[in-house]
Amino acid sequence: MNNELFDKYKLVNLEIIDSIKNDNEDISLFEKREKLIGELFNLNWSKEQKRMMYNNMGLVDLDKEIERLLKEKMIRIKEKINKIAKNKAANKSYNSVNRRSNFFSANV
Repeated sequence: MNNELFDKYKLVNLEIIDSIKNDNEDISLFEKREKLIGELFNLNWSKEQKRMMYNNMGLVDLDKEIERLLKEKMIRIKEKINKIAKNKAANKSYNSVNRRSNFFSANV
């Protein structure tokens, strides 16, 4: 039963990694992962036993991979937002210059 929890946790982590790589994150996977973490904390094992199982199953690497992928995605999204903001500011400036030039070129 206890090993099954760690196996489920590993499978959910792998699913999360795949979903992040495919750009279709599923919130339910993160909720499932959170629930499994709660169940793992409630195990009647010592911290050392839990840590040993966590390390032996390679879960440390999976968690680090999820963190790395999420950080990369966050950086890409921030860059897109900044690019959109710059384009919007450039458009606004360009349009305001065009409006002023039309005012001066009008026949009086």
